[in-house]
Amino acid sequence: PGEFSVSADSFDNQLIAKAIDDPTSLNPIFFAVFNALGVLPGINAALLLPGAKGQRPLPAAPFVSAAFFLGFGAAGPYLALRQPRPDPVGRSELGFFARYVTESRLYGGGLLAAGAVLLYGLLSMADPAAALSDYAELFGSSKLVHVSSIDLLVLSAFAFEPIREDMARRGWWDEAAEGTNNLARLLAFSLVPVLGPAAYLVLRPDLPEERA
Repeated sequence: PGEFSVSADSFDNQLIAKAIDDPTSLNPIFFAVFNALGVLPGINAALLLPGAKGQRPLPAAPFVSAAFFLGFGAAGPYLALRQPRPDPVGRSELGFFARYVTESRLYGGGLLAAGAVLLYGLLSMADPAAALSDYAELFGSSKLVHVSSIDLLVLSAFAFEPIREDMARRGWWDEAAEGTNNLARLLAFSLVPVLGPAAYLVLRPDLPEERA
């Protein structure tokens, strides 16, 4: 739908300009989608950085960082080519940012709070039917809205495996375990976009200081 253009008069650039001047002028559904794309890369950073050391063939940091600006366009190649790292790891083995920022409960709590605010905005819409109709029209006519919406869906879908791997390194996932307890817990965190993975960051066990 539509076409990308650098012209200030293009539909998408006018949409961005209006959002900057008055964020409340944005369709509330797209407002939630667009801002969720700022939360999900933060979640991915907390899930992927504990297994980032010595990753091949791509280093983690550039792709995890670029995902804040390029979404799945940056995260996708890394997620597709990275080596699985489900083995336990100690906090002492992590880089500064992972050890002191993304491993903190405060970091996860901030992301969960951001997701809750976005959900509240959706639940408090004055006219949900009109907002949904307007969003559907934007989805069909605006490349920005179309690509952002698909990006959110793809990033959310790809959270499943990083969460499973992080659960394994923290003792919450055991391939040999009988029953469905592991799977039920994994699904509880991965099926609800943004809020589920953010809640996982708050509730997941801490890594030990040293590898066991």
